[in-house]
Amino acid sequence: QQLQIGIMVGMIMRLLLLFLCATVAHGLVVLPDGRRVHIIKNNILLDNVGDFIVERVEELAKKAIAEKGAFSMSIGSGTTVKPLSALAGGRVDFSKVHLFFGNERTEGEAAGKCFNSGQEVFACLGIPEANLHRVPELPADEAAEAYEAEIRGMPPSVVGTCSNGLPSFDLCLLGSGADGHCASLYPKSAQVIVSPGGHRAYLAAEGKGGITITIDAINSARNVMLSAGKASQSDMTRKCLAWSNAATNHNLPAGMISTGEGAVVEWILTEESAADMPAM
Repeated sequence: QQLQIGIMVGMIMRLLLLFLCATVAHGLVVLPDGRRVHIIKNNILLDNVGDFIVERVEELAKKAIAEKGAFSMSIGSGTTVKPLSALAGGRVDFSKVHLFFGNERTEGEAAGKCFNSGQEVFACLGIPEANLHRVPELPADEAAEAYEAEIRGMPPSVVGTCSNGLPSFDLCLLGSGADGHCASLYPKSAQVIVSPGGHRAYLAAEGKGGITITIDAINSARNVMLSAGKASQSDMTRKCLAWSNAATNHNLPAGMISTGEGAVVEWILTEESAADMPAM
């Protein structure tokens, strides 16, 4: 009889856990290496992932501005940038926000692609033109060197310096792909295999006609937010977050983003993209 009661209690507990997983909008797991994993219950009518990104960017921007008078953020394009338009209307003092690009095309007809795709958002937020730090349209190697030089020349109140000598943005905001890429850091590409331990903040993106921030520079930021919300990314997130060799695995660049240089690293998942994660 005691065994039967124990089995019933166990079943009830499992049902309660399933109920909580189905109803809690946001769960947080902190991995042993310090990376923070947010699992968000998405809604087809509401952009819960976008709302979370907006709230965290607002929090980090206000904190940096209060501490040092400016906030620097590296962005990409697409789904991670569009939600930021919700910050319009005075939620953040954008006269003190500086935007940089984590990747950009610099050659050919696609030059300026990331900047151009975000212009509507930038205008909505009222960011001063001087605070929009565009990547020069030059051959990729030259553009990477020039852009890195500009960033290294920024006042410390805008872009700090990590203990490893690399520039330190207040926030690197990244999307990701099912293949584990982020920015223009593709599996086993020339710009990936130099990390960890490289000394460049930007490099030419192999075969892309543009530039990318390096993994070492991402790891040197104060904060990193990486979103991976699609069901097709579930296998990638499992490998990046659960494999013991992730920090040095050139097959999965997103997994190489680490807390080793002091960055607060946050992964933003949905129930779908976290479906293959082991119990934590």
